[in-house]
Amino acid sequence: MLVITPIKCRASALALGILPVVLFLTGCNDTVNVVNGSGQPVGLLVDGQDSGGQLNDRAFVSAASPLNVGQLSSSPQTNEVIGFTNDRPPKYLSAPWTSGSDAFNVDFRPAIGIPVTVWIVKGPFAEQRQHAIEACIRTSAIWHNERMGIIFTPFNIIDATADPQAPLHYAFPNGDVGDVVWKPLRDDIGFVAGQLNIYWLDTVNGGTGSGWSNFGAQIAMGKNSGDELLSHEIGHAFSLTHVDSDSNFNVDNIMHSASNTRQYSTEGQLFRAHLNPSSILNVLYSARLGEVTRSCSYSNTATFLCPAIQKRVWADGGFPPN
Repeated sequence: MLVITPIKCRASALALGILPVVLFLTGCNDTVNVVNGSGQPVGLLVDGQDSGGQLNDRAFVSAASPLNVGQLSSSPQTNEVIGFTNDRPPKYLSAPWTSGSDAFNVDFRPAIGIPVTVWIVKGPFAEQRQHAIEACIRTSAIWHNERMGIIFTPFNIIDATADPQAPLHYAFPNGDVGDVVWKPLRDDIGFVAGQLNIYWLDTVNGGTGSGWSNFGAQIAMGKNSGDELLSHEIGHAFSLTHVDSDSNFNVDNIMHSASNTRQYSTEGQLFRAHLNPSSILNVLYSARLGEVTRSCSYSNTATFLCPAIQKRVWADGGFPPN
């Protein structure tokens, strides 16, 4: 018999001790008004032109609305604003700046809720159920702190330990082999279409602390994987790749491949997680219908269409805003 357990795993700003960083900007003619904010500081990446030339991803942060962004005019490249704040998805705004005083609204959407199903394949069920709940809570906290604007709703847990075919899947191989290794999980254990399916097994690629994502609707997790690893594997499903060889990152970033201290994501990563057409937010959940998409590769050099992968509006530990 399958036992389905729906879980709520969210973390409030007060419980997490989030303190606002306030930067008041005055004396500017063009403004961006915040609509449907979360009450937390808002960060903007602004493209346009001022007296010094073209602006590409100039950052502004304020706890007050409207935000003054300078005296801008139309750039021959891009004229737009990307807004970030806690518990809201990044928001794209076309901003056709003029030579006069312009005022635009960044109208944030509510957090995107994604349904997820967890299959506990290797028991004990109660122990691994608790493991999955703790990973859910940790991932939710990271998403809140780093302004991902995504929540789990619902987070269902299914007891598949009694499935007669479960022992065939205790040891999951290298996930890069392709669907030849993912399809048996779907066929033998179960799969909920239109959702992210996470399988808690024994080992993944030979390790009990490892995980693997197929960059789509399936993730495999080892029985001793760290709670923060789930944010990494779902990051792959959001189209993000490893940062290990980039000196702009360290082991504290969620996309480092070998870490147990993952906690940060950059605004460059958030931009890709939401706007890349290959992200499951667009492919699987269709959570951004009608919203702008951008095909952004991993690049530590900014373009006018995509910020650099390491672009930070707020500091990430020892890495300052840039």
